[in-house]
Amino acid sequence: MRTDEIRRRFLEFFRARDHHVLPPDSLVPSGDPTLLFTGAGMNQFKDEFYGHGDESLKRAATCQKCLRTGDIENVGKTASHHTFFEMLGNFSFGDYFKRESIEWAWEFMVEEMDIPPEQMAVSIFEDDNEAEQIWRDIIGVPEERIFRFGEGENFWPPHARTQGPDGPCGPCSEIYWDKGVGCTRGGCDPACDCGRYVEVWNLVFQQFDRQPDGTLAPLPMKNIDTGMGLERMARVMQRVETNFEIDIFVPLIEAVTDICGLDEPLSAGTTEKVRRIADHARAVVFCIADGVIPSNEERGYVVRRLLRRAVRDAFQLGVGRPFLTELIDPIVEVFRDPYPELEESRSHVSTVIRQEEEAFQKTVRRGSAVLQEHVANLKRQRSTVLRGKQVFDLYQTYGFPVEMTESLLAEEGMHVDTQGFLREMEAHQSLSKGASGFEGSVFVSGPLSRLQNEADETEFTGYSTLESLAAVVGIIREDELVECLEAGQEAAIVLDRTPAYGEAGGQVGDIGCIIGEGTEPGRFEFTGVRREKGFFLHMGTLKEGTLRRGQEVSCRVDKETRMATARNHTATHLLHFALRHVLGEQAAQSGSLVSDEKLRFDFSHPTELGAENLRKVENLVNRRILADDPVATARMSLSEAREAGAIALFGEKYGDIVRVVSVGDYSRELCGGTHCERTGQVGLFRITRESSVAGGVRRIEAVTGLNSLALLRQREEQIAEVCRILNTQESELLRRAEEVLEEIRSQQKELQQERERAARSMASGSLLDRAEQVGDVQLVVARMPGSHAELRSAADVLRNKHERTACVLASDSDGKVALVVGLSRDLVGRGWSARRLAQEAAAVVGGGGGGRDDLAQAGGSDVARIDEALGRAREMVRHLAEDAET
Repeated sequence: MRTDEIRRRFLEFFRARDHHVLPPDSLVPSGDPTLLFTGAGMNQFKDEFYGHGDESLKRAATCQKCLRTGDIENVGKTASHHTFFEMLGNFSFGDYFKRESIEWAWEFMVEEMDIPPEQMAVSIFEDDNEAEQIWRDIIGVPEERIFRFGEGENFWPPHARTQGPDGPCGPCSEIYWDKGVGCTRGGCDPACDCGRYVEVWNLVFQQFDRQPDGTLAPLPMKNIDTGMGLERMARVMQRVETNFEIDIFVPLIEAVTDICGLDEPLSAGTTEKVRRIADHARAVVFCIADGVIPSNEERGYVVRRLLRRAVRDAFQLGVGRPFLTELIDPIVEVFRDPYPELEESRSHVSTVIRQEEEAFQKTVRRGSAVLQEHVANLKRQRSTVLRGKQVFDLYQTYGFPVEMTESLLAEEGMHVDTQGFLREMEAHQSLSKGASGFEGSVFVSGPLSRLQNEADETEFTGYSTLESLAAVVGIIREDELVECLEAGQEAAIVLDRTPAYGEAGGQVGDIGCIIGEGTEPGRFEFTGVRREKGFFLHMGTLKEGTLRRGQEVSCRVDKETRMATARNHTATHLLHFALRHVLGEQAAQSGSLVSDEKLRFDFSHPTELGAENLRKVENLVNRRILADDPVATARMSLSEAREAGAIALFGEKYGDIVRVVSVGDYSRELCGGTHCERTGQVGLFRITRESSVAGGVRRIEAVTGLNSLALLRQREEQIAEVCRILNTQESELLRRAEEVLEEIRSQQKELQQERERAARSMASGSLLDRAEQVGDVQLVVARMPGSHAELRSAADVLRNKHERTACVLASDSDGKVALVVGLSRDLVGRGWSARRLAQEAAAVVGGGGGGRDDLAQAGGSDVARIDEALGRAREMVRHLAEDAET
């Protein structure tokens, strides 16, 4: 029985018994600030359980979206644990109680789910004789299949009777499916963790209100709160071993497996990660669809944590690219009927996930590399504890989540110095986030060498067509030539001819599909094409059917992607021409990347171009596009191409015969890529970024066509939003922005003046009162709030208004150490130097400083050692005073 059918039958069963079938509450509980997320079906009925809600609502049934992270470390490891899950529930608010609840639950299991009574068992609270009597005498469950447990298992919330929390509670009774096979221990019961008994349905008999003094007061009315895990019920009905094998998880698990390039059978560790990715992905999708955006606070932090755990698992399985958006479609499709809002928010969810994942991918790569170095060092030292400071540095410097550090270390049998990390975190707070299985060298030897002896090089037909008939000459899977490919398997397909462009010259490979002809049709979708030893390797997955060596196929390139890539490639030639025209011929190409989304062009130039030059370059490219100049190609000898003035990419290897791409009469380059037929097809060209790649090498990134349109619309939206925020029209935006900035500057100036006045007042009062007498010198050593400016103001008061006075002042200014040393003129006359004192103190906190003999300032990074630095300055003043006395 499919999961959708179980959900439907449950709700209809209770609708027929006069229950109001209500829609699920949002994952963000409405009107309940005590909860981060909805974690049970009863959450939306708190008022009803207390008798304060809708008095007409006596019976209800729901299928509730839930999110719990208390057992997050068990997700993927066990057969049943999830973060996001669905809970079926029927509720009674002062209406029916134990007997009806038990009778209907049993009826549903036996009649609707068709589960034989002998395959079920039940548990009750150890003191609940009433429930036992109902199960035994009315339902007819044999006494040996009724188990009594304590408040840890059969009281809800667990241990509430003795430990709390306060509020509605009561005994519960659980229904289990008995697989009949488990451990060999005699007397195995539902409390055993062997897996024989699968907990399916919990019936909570809410009859008490726990008071702060621990007493159990009767509720004004007795209630029923039941919860059936939909995934667990589906597991029972579909007779599979884990929740991850039911129909609503299979497409997601398959998608994750495909993305990771995994083949069955999977190891236990790999299976755990795949399941966790699937679980966390659907949790993230549902949360974002319900309005929770990843952040560093509360609900947003939970979502960010789930997303990052999924990315970390995929990274360890070899996925080094953003991938989570690829899981949105299977999730939306599976839940299309019960949760149509997912389809409506699909675009929004995709945008949020993509942005969050792209940012975190960089963090994972950097942080994982650093952590692996720490692990290697610990192994050499035969240690198992990573120091708190190192954990904090990973968190602070690389944005690497502590949970990820803990998880990765656990896999190595190591752990975090938690207390040390907390100390580092507290100190900081007081002072102030793999590559595809076919990448690498797997194809450059072995099977390709064999294939070279059996087949000619691949013929490329893609300059003139996007579809070609061909024959399969090679199937490479797991570094072996195989004869046949089955559905779901990932491989590299080699054809005798192909219209698909193979990655080269900075242009990415095409995407598309290979369709088998004849009696055994198959559909192979490739997401990239590489070139090795003259062969074009179409890398992807067989989605359906079979594919065999020697089979006739049709290879089809995705037209939209190809054309977008062609627009960007032609635009790179126009950009190269424009750069040489504006900057001079020294602006030579040193690299490029051309995809369907954008173009990236690296070129020689010593300095930043500046806004004016960028505008000139962009204007020139767009003028050539508007001119609709022809783009022509020709094959000729390398010497002929050079004589014709064709530009070759430095360091690139060319054969005797080369392909020359000409644009109008002003651009001629050696190029094997795909292009537009005329420049007008490029559309609008917009530069999005100019940056430095290395010394003497600059990079320009740009978009064309529809991507330019999207960019313009994005900027229009941003301008409109700024206008809304500043409450002005677009024509007045600049003037209004200048007004706001001037207001801010004025307020900041006034604030700074007030801070300096406060510092001077402090110097005249409390600071001077704390002065130490060192010989004949008044010494003020103190920590105070403020920046260098405030510290200087205080020091000026102390040194100018008082003779024989020295002051050493320090503060934590935005996580950095600020130090100021001031000396009265008579002390400078003795040969004392504020500059030397400041430098000595700054050395303690990892910094330096300078200034005059009467007033100097310094800084540092180690705010935890400020007191030590002040102590160092105090000792130096004491030595100077002692020397003066002698």
